[in-house]
Amino acid sequence: MARSTTPRKRGISLLDAIIVIGGVLLIVVFNRMSISKLQRSLPNVNSQIVGEWKATRGSERLIFRPDKTISVIDPSPADAPAPASPPPAQTPNAAEPAAPAAAPAAPAEQSGKYQLASTGSVYIQLDNGKKYVTTLKPETPNRFDLIDNATQGVSTFERVP
Repeated sequence: MARSTTPRKRGISLLDAIIVIGGVLLIVVFNRMSISKLQRSLPNVNSQIVGEWKATRGSERLIFRPDKTISVIDPSPADAPAPASPPPAQTPNAAEPAAPAAAPAAPAEQSGKYQLASTGSVYIQLDNGKKYVTTLKPETPNRFDLIDNATQGVSTFERVP
């Protein structure tokens, strides 16, 4: 009797399974190593931005907090009313007390929130609706340029020691 030469069905061999599983594990390990390398190369924006920053021109100060809130302090706000002019000079009378001198205006403080991007960008949204953006660079960790989204004006800030 002649034997039939039809191929018989086989399941996956042990060698095939080892090659497939090994290949998948190799891809997973390679991707994890690439992600780790990328994470180490990107700046840790959160630890770089937290703290107090002062404008190089002007008197504005920014205080970044770890809870993603920000305070903007301007000791001499431009929109503050001018102090009233003193009354005309009169001869002082010993019985009348001298008028108190005008107190200096309190610094204007605004608050808001900021968001960090993995690229080193920082997005600031103040409670009054103003928006700003900056990018922290590893070359200048103690300095950044803050850009006003409405006017595209740039202010440079440096870390307060």
